[in-house]
Amino acid sequence: MDYKIVEHEKFQVVGVKKVFSFDAGQNLVEIPKFWGEVWSDGTMERLEELKNGAVSRYMGICNVSKEQAPKKEMDYWIAVDYDGETPVGTEKLEVPALQWAVFQSVGAMPDAIQQTWQKIYAEWLPTSGYEHAAGPEIEVYGPCDNRAANYECEVWIPVQKK
Repeated sequence: MDYKIVEHEKFQVVGVKKVFSFDAGQNLVEIPKFWGEVWSDGTMERLEELKNGAVSRYMGICNVSKEQAPKKEMDYWIAVDYDGETPVGTEKLEVPALQWAVFQSVGAMPDAIQQTWQKIYAEWLPTSGYEHAAGPEIEVYGPCDNRAANYECEVWIPVQKK
């Protein structure tokens, strides 16, 4: 798998979040529905107006707390990089400065990114010399048609050397 290791300073995102179960792959069905809701209810237009940080694209952020892990639950955010006070109707998440393994995903959503996630955990992580570090996992989405066969997005995994 092609990847790059990058350092990124801390940043803040604002957006909307929901709790999802990752037991038996429920998140693979429910998260795409969440994106559909956010596009159809006007939330994405509001988030678009807020983008003002270094990461100038939409993000899907998976964040599992210590309390959620045993229950196989996670917070999933649809968010944008935003520097400022938390706007009404959104929540804020501070993303710490971390080292990231960044993977390119190419293809129609959601299948392409789900396949990328599977390869990261089944193939890359066990043999890479890196381990997952504490921190959220981030999907970074571009502005083009996400149903196109050549659609490109990224998956960021926080890592540290083994």
